[in-house]
Amino acid sequence: MTPALVPGDRLVVARLPGRWPVRPGDLVAARDPRDPGRLIVKRVAAVDGRRVRLAGDNPQASTDSRTFGPVDRRAVWGRVWYRYAPPDRTGRP
Repeated sequence: MTPALVPGDRLVVARLPGRWPVRPGDLVAARDPRDPGRLIVKRVAAVDGRRVRLAGDNPQASTDSRTFGPVDRRAVWGRVWYRYAPPDRTGRP
C-alpha cells in the first residue's frame, strides 16, 4: 500500500468524542502507547469492542499495533479530515 502521508504533511484532525464510531480504514491520530504525550497518525485496521488495532500504510517502516499491540479506544484522539499543506498535496488523505 502506498503511504497516505509523507513527512511535512500538515493535517486537520477532528476531535472524536467517545461516542463517535471508529471504523476500519479510518485515518486517526492516537496517543502513542510508548509515549502518551505524543500523537501518532495511523490507519484503523480493526476494532474489537474498546480495543483498536492501528496499522501504518508502510508496513516495512511503520511502528504500529504489530509492535505495541491494540490500543484502548480512548487513546484515539481524532479522525484525520484534511491535508492542508504542502499546497501540491492538499485534500483528503
